[in-house]
Amino acid sequence: MIRVSFPSIFQLPSQRSPRRWCLPIAFGVTVLASACGGGGGSPSAQGGASILPAITAVTSGTAVAAVEVSTSETAAVSAALPAPDPGLLLLLLPDGQNPADPRVRAWVDAALEEGVRVHPVADSEFLQLGDAARGYAGLILPDSLHVQATDEVIAAVQRYTEGGGKTLLVFDFGALTLQGDVPVYPVPRSRLSPLAGVDYVLYDQLLDRTTGLGPITGLRSTLRSLLVPPGKSMAYTGLPSGTATVAAANSSTSSSDSLVSAAGISSSNAMYLPVNTGDPGGVRGFDVQQYSQQRYFSAASNGQARLSARQVRVDLGKAQRGSPVTRVTQATLTGTTSTTQAVSALDTTDPVEALTGYLLGPLIYPSYVTQGDFGQFPGQRALVTSPQFGLVAGINPVGAGQVMFVNLPLTYLKGRTDALLMHGFLHIFTRELLDMPHLSPMPNGVAGMTFDWHLDAKEAQAPTNKLVKLNVFNDPQALFSIEMTAGPDAIVPKDGLGWNLPVNKTAQQFLKTFAKTGHAVGSHGGWIHDWYGSGVTENNRLESSGGACVNTVLRLDNFEQCLQLNRQSVDGVVGRASTSYSAPEGNNPLWAMDWLEQRGVVAAYFGGHTGLGATRQYREGQLLNPSIWVFPVTPFGLYATFEEFQEYKVPQADVKAWYRAMVDFSIAQNTSRMVYAHPAGAALWSTVLLDFLNYAKAQSPRLSWYTSVRLAQFMSRRLEVSWSQSRDEVTGQTVFTVSHPSSLAEMTWRLPRSRYPQAPQLRSGSADIDGSDSRYWQVRAKAGTQLVFGA
Repeated sequence: MIRVSFPSIFQLPSQRSPRRWCLPIAFGVTVLASACGGGGGSPSAQGGASILPAITAVTSGTAVAAVEVSTSETAAVSAALPAPDPGLLLLLLPDGQNPADPRVRAWVDAALEEGVRVHPVADSEFLQLGDAARGYAGLILPDSLHVQATDEVIAAVQRYTEGGGKTLLVFDFGALTLQGDVPVYPVPRSRLSPLAGVDYVLYDQLLDRTTGLGPITGLRSTLRSLLVPPGKSMAYTGLPSGTATVAAANSSTSSSDSLVSAAGISSSNAMYLPVNTGDPGGVRGFDVQQYSQQRYFSAASNGQARLSARQVRVDLGKAQRGSPVTRVTQATLTGTTSTTQAVSALDTTDPVEALTGYLLGPLIYPSYVTQGDFGQFPGQRALVTSPQFGLVAGINPVGAGQVMFVNLPLTYLKGRTDALLMHGFLHIFTRELLDMPHLSPMPNGVAGMTFDWHLDAKEAQAPTNKLVKLNVFNDPQALFSIEMTAGPDAIVPKDGLGWNLPVNKTAQQFLKTFAKTGHAVGSHGGWIHDWYGSGVTENNRLESSGGACVNTVLRLDNFEQCLQLNRQSVDGVVGRASTSYSAPEGNNPLWAMDWLEQRGVVAAYFGGHTGLGATRQYREGQLLNPSIWVFPVTPFGLYATFEEFQEYKVPQADVKAWYRAMVDFSIAQNTSRMVYAHPAGAALWSTVLLDFLNYAKAQSPRLSWYTSVRLAQFMSRRLEVSWSQSRDEVTGQTVFTVSHPSSLAEMTWRLPRSRYPQAPQLRSGSADIDGSDSRYWQVRAKAGTQLVFGA
């Protein structure tokens, strides 16, 4: 039986039966504020802060527009499907899908950054492969790209998995079928429910409560294996009470101290996203990109005004309030197979935590409501759950194979500056289920940290000098990224609070010394920190800056000149073109990124994709500025930098433990994360800073400091690596064949000992075989363009 769903704009209210057609357009949503506040998190659950932000939730009723794909662009992924390769993942796409679609590229790029390979395969190709499809590493069924699927394709996926294949099933893949040429929801559930292990896409039963919007939770160990770093998830203690006073029952706005509470989510109230066949998961009804648009802290104005709660505004879009579904999947969270490595050495427990965001507390994500037991059968593992909507991610054995079901729109999230979950689930799928070899994202396979220093204004001069005297910047083995806002003013024009680098000999000496030591010195925006950070937009590039950024040589006054003057000043002092950048308050218009890319910038601090390592800027649903690697901020709960920790009462001991946990996490996951600071706050808590630096130094040689430029250049070279795997029928070994157009130096392959018990053997080329890691053999390439090894 099949239920047809038409967009509600074509249905008059009198034509809709209460049960059959329940997809009205959301013109407005009542947003409730729970009097208990906090979104179910105590102050200790918010990074220890005792002063919380004030969050206002509004409901605009708008949705994110679909991205138009250029048909003129061609892409390398359009190449013919290679011969079966046990190290190659297949990405299943509809026949005729444009391989240049940024949603396809998002998966290809995420896999490359995770050190594995993925190749698109069309439905017709997959059907022709039959059992030969299991000669590849695994199968990805992506969201957003393949929402319609024929029964023939669904059956082929089922046979592939039951025969021993490993399948990553994501959100709305195959959510619709065709009745004639009309897209419809299958009844009573998704045809892929047997693979997922739960019933979902329950449109026939739930109608406008098919997709929920709320917090997601997992064990700390699982979240770390999902590449969620310490501070990006915090202790979860439940939803606000539904019996609390309703503060804004008839209003489209409300305020609270967490996003969950401001959205009106509680034990008796849930939020849902309207679905239709044009958006079968309803995800475009809520824009997660706004998570990246929160304004970061300004040290320039610190101390200039009374302490007050940070003001945050979130648009709930088309979300609608409704009662919670009474019968949803109840599953006990379980850890991953790498639990012992995933949790910091400082942790003694494995609590349930929620994925959180800077200033917002627990973040809210779309997921289908699920029903049915999960975790009762051998081999089932619940990785992530929703307090109100059921299973968010789990591993389900199917025949001789396994399915990792991810009930989140990973493609959509990555395109809207929230790529951490796509990368994290790819990481677990390839490391846990597939036990795949991978190309390390780190030079020579050595984990790291990036420390980004923002020199906002002249108030930082004395603190910077103190840090210099403490030898913070003097260690050639601890190199940082350092960016300065160089103009004479800081907050408003003519205030005289800026560094005034062109005439400030002390500031000039700082930058010269930093550059000589090896730190990456660059621009922090925009000549006048707060004025640029709070005032620049997508639309005022060539509009007057109000006299803040006057280029007297060109006789121009506009916001583009804020960038030009700053870059000209910094580069003039250090004697070379800078290649790193950070945006004041995290405000990074698209035109500014274009401007930076055109001038050779390769690394930029970024407020989106928080918690992720170096990545490229997926934004507005597409890859922008491919030559620039962005370095997302990793916050500690609600806040991210020393001054915030100090002003909003986060205990020093908590901050010290967080920094140490970040180091442990980077080593355990063989990755790198970026944290940032201002000299004033760091100097005030110099004991915390020095403990961080000393703890990191003590982990050498397992951990190194990397400037953003150093990692960006490495990652760009790494993209040029070509490699494949094949089986040597004589020896039974897996043969790795590797090439690079210029040099393979620093490229490192990590082979799991659980799959390859014997040390790899070099067949040609130059490389070191490192057996010091208890979990992985490491094949560390030297100079040369070709390498072949077996394992």
